[in-house]
Amino acid sequence: MSKLCQRLAIVGLGLIGGSFGMALRRADVVGEIIGIDTDPNAREDAVRMGAVHRAAGDLAMGIRQAEVVVIATPVGQIPRVLQAMAAHLAPGALVTDVGSSKGSVFLAAKEALPPGVVFIGGHPMAGSERGGIAAADPYLFENAFYVLTPTPEQKDHYLTGKLLELVQATGARPIFMDPWEHDRVVAAVSHLPHMVAAALVNTLAKAASSEVYFSLAAGGFRDTTRIAGGDPYLWRDIFLSNKERVLEMIDEFQGVIRSMRDMLALGQEAELVAALDDARKVRQEIPAKVKGMLAPLYELVVVLADEPGAIGRVAILLAQEGINIVDIEILRVREGEGGTLRLGLGNRESVQRAVSVLRAAGFTARER
Repeated sequence: MSKLCQRLAIVGLGLIGGSFGMALRRADVVGEIIGIDTDPNAREDAVRMGAVHRAAGDLAMGIRQAEVVVIATPVGQIPRVLQAMAAHLAPGALVTDVGSSKGSVFLAAKEALPPGVVFIGGHPMAGSERGGIAAADPYLFENAFYVLTPTPEQKDHYLTGKLLELVQATGARPIFMDPWEHDRVVAAVSHLPHMVAAALVNTLAKAASSEVYFSLAAGGFRDTTRIAGGDPYLWRDIFLSNKERVLEMIDEFQGVIRSMRDMLALGQEAELVAALDDARKVRQEIPAKVKGMLAPLYELVVVLADEPGAIGRVAILLAQEGINIVDIEILRVREGEGGTLRLGLGNRESVQRAVSVLRAAGFTARER
């Protein structure tokens, strides 16, 4: 099988860098993947887990003669890494990153990199509350959006095509965006939600006068605030790198929550119901809209008993019929009673077959 490139270097062997390497090795599209990290334990784990072929602690040595360099450090470190690598890059090399802010990184790359080196920003819309190489997963990017931000002049460049193929090899779904438009979008759908989740947890901590608060918070509150479990230093860098857009979204959010507070304070029942109903309707549309950016997603729901292996049995039944699960989400779960599973499939025929297979096996299933 022909390779997309002979040598690719990944700078930063954490969750994203490690997962990227594992996905490319699984696809077997790169001749050699070198991992670069200052942490010797991360280097050792990356080699042992199969994320890279070999690892280096020295940046200059690690990127030598690499055709593609992927910067997978926290976004706050990317400008420094760009400056440090500039003199050691091979002529004609492609440099990309995985940071969740793109405008500031684009400007840093423009300033730091020499002529002849092509920089195209990237942001895989995938992650986990867990960090580090130990959490790396070769399937992390499967069916996830992966934003690429080439300039208009770069869109037809052969290196853009190469990066597109590398991203596709990880199982991700690449889309092109302007870097500043990207930053506006992620400020709304990623950065603001994380700050709100952290604020909710801190609010509970201040309000709690007994352990019963935390016991009752183990259900819906825990799910709502799941993302607050992320690395605080990583998120500090993300917020600061996209500060202006995040501040704009905080102001928008404050306006909305203040309006709803006023409805409650003034006893405006109709207005409060209308606001809640608007939110409900928009929330119901989000999965279809997100998946619809590239291809429609067809869904079914399955009711599960609260017993070990229930989800696994659903997956095995569908796999035996050759039905591929594109997306999966636990909608509701209640201890002792089970829950509801949402499955996203590639076409309506697959959904209809899946419903028949699951019903025949005793599950309650329906097309959504």
